[in-house]
Order: sequence, then structure tokens, then C-alpha cells
Amino acid sequence: MEKNKVISVKNLVKSFDNDSGNQIIIDNLNVDIYKNDFTIIMGASGAGKSTLLYSLSGMDKPTSGSIVFNNKNITNMNADELAIFRRKNCGFVFQQIYMLDKMSLLDNVLTAGLLVNSDKKTVVSRAKKLFQKVNIKETTYKKTASQVSGGECQRAGIVRAVINNPSVLFADEPTGALNSDNGEKVLDILTELNNDGESIIMVTHDKKSALRGNRIIYIKDGKIFGELSLGKYEKNNKERDEKLDKFLKEMGW
Repeated sequence: MEKNKVISVKNLVKSFDNDSGNQIIIDNLNVDIYKNDFTIIMGASGAGKSTLLYSLSGMDKPTSGSIVFNNKNITNMNADELAIFRRKNCGFVFQQIYMLDKMSLLDNVLTAGLLVNSDKKTVVSRAKKLFQKVNIKETTYKKTASQVSGGECQRAGIVRAVINNPSVLFADEPTGALNSDNGEKVLDILTELNNDGESIIMVTHDKKSALRGNRIIYIKDGKIFGELSLGKYEKNNKERDEKLDKFLKEMGW
């Protein structure tokens, strides 16, 4: 059965001028992203991974080409239209945890949720269910961001990212600032969300994180250099590990 496309990219170019001339970051790239996939973007530093992620989500404007997201060409939208589109269709989890320190974790989440749904009772109810899903208790989500651990803050960041039922959750090195235990918890949450039907696109340098994806896209010099299909994640699957290892070696990683 043919998969449903959530994002379709055609002839994407992102470049900018510097002292050395015109530098191309994304070079005539074509790719389709499918609904319910856990898509991993890998590549060396400077390959264009994050630029691609931000372009796909409408956070960065490409130089040329088209990005059709939920049947809408977002490259034709102005800044205000893009902002509204992102609120309704995109969730974001970054390596740096952007929380307002003086607000509780719950209020941080509500600030995002109420931008889309004015029914506070409904938003609060969904937020509490999501906090439960990521194993954050009421005594914790009532604390400010500065009063909790980095792992708890990142898990709250995931709640904020999915509070509006985004079509796609975009994650840029979401475990990069966490220790191994907290990083594993975050990956478990992302895997569970994907198993529940959430489409995820994640940039990572970490092989352990990449194993969670069912599709690996390897970027080199702004182009897709290779792809690997892994199927749904299975813990402690040696064959899966070996398959990814072989692929990354072929890519020169």
C-alpha cells in the first residue's frame, strides 16, 4: 500500500552570499516525507541537516524550490502565514531547552496550546494527560523550569511540542544536552509518540538515537547521499544495529 506524503520537496536550494562568494547549503534536493514515519536526518557537521529541517518546517526560507506541506506550498507563504501554519501543523523539540524560567512547566505548555485553542479547560486537560504520558507528576509540572532537571524540562518540552496535535514533530538533536539516562527516556517518549501515529523528523549525530527511526536519510554537501529503511524500532535488535553500522560506514560517517 502506498504511503501518504505529508511533505513533498522539489528542487530545494538554500544558499547565501559571504566573503568567499555564494555558498550553497542545500543543493537541488528532492525528497518526500511520509505520514507516521520516524525519519532520521544524519550527516557530517555542515552537511545541511539542520538547514533542511528548518526549511521543511517553514522556519527558514529556501532560496528556490518548493515545499508542499499538508497539500500547501509553504514557500509561497509570507511570515505571518507561516507563523500561523507552524502553530497548527508543527511541533519543535531542540537541543537547547527553550522554557520561560519564571513560569511553571504547565504554564509554558498552556502558552503554546492557547495560541491554537482558546478553550482553556480542554487545553489543560490535554496537557495533564500528556504530562502523565511522559511521566511528569503534578508536583513537578507546577514547578518553574529553573526548579526541575534538564531531563524533566526536555520531557516538558515534548509535551509543549505536541500540545496542538501537530502533523509533524521536528526534533533537532533533542538528546544532545542530556545524560544517557535522560536521553534514553526522551527517545522512549518519541518512539511511543511515533507508535501512536505521530510523524517525526529528527536530526541527530548519535547512532543510538538514529536506531529509533524507520527511515534514515544521509545528507552530504546539501544533497541526499544515501537512504536506509530500518522498519519499526525493536529494542536490542542486533541485526538492526549491524544494518545501520554498515550503512553509516558506506556513507563515510
